[in-house]
Amino acid sequence: MVSSSEVTEESGIKLVDEIVKKWDVNECWLYCIDFLEKTDSQLQFRVKWSIPTRRKPIPSATAAVYFTIDISKKDAEIFYVLEAQRLIHTPGKSVFREKWLKDIITTKTMMMDDVTF
Repeated sequence: MVSSSEVTEESGIKLVDEIVKKWDVNECWLYCIDFLEKTDSQLQFRVKWSIPTRRKPIPSATAAVYFTIDISKKDAEIFYVLEAQRLIHTPGKSVFREKWLKDIITTKTMMMDDVTF
C-alpha cells in the first residue's frame, strides 16, 4: 500500500505503470499513460492501448483503461474500469485479460466499418 499523502501526479503515473507492466498482454500492444484530473479525494489516469504496425503506425482504433487512485483514506486505493464498461476492477484481485482490449478494438473497428459517409 501507498500512503495517500505520498501520491502525486508523477508517482500516480508510476503506480499505474507498475500495475500495467504486470498484466499478461502480448508485446505488440503499446500504451501511454495520461494524467486526467485531480480532485480532493482522487487522481484519475487514462491508459491508451493500441497495436501500431509498419503499415499503420497510427492505429484507427485504441482501447482505454481508466484508473482512479482514491486518496481519501490513509492508504491510497487503486481501481480501474475499461472504457464503456461499469465493472470496477481492483489490481491484485481482478485478473486483467488481453481479450478485453481486443474486444474494444474490434467493436470500434466494426462500428467504423458500418459508418458510411
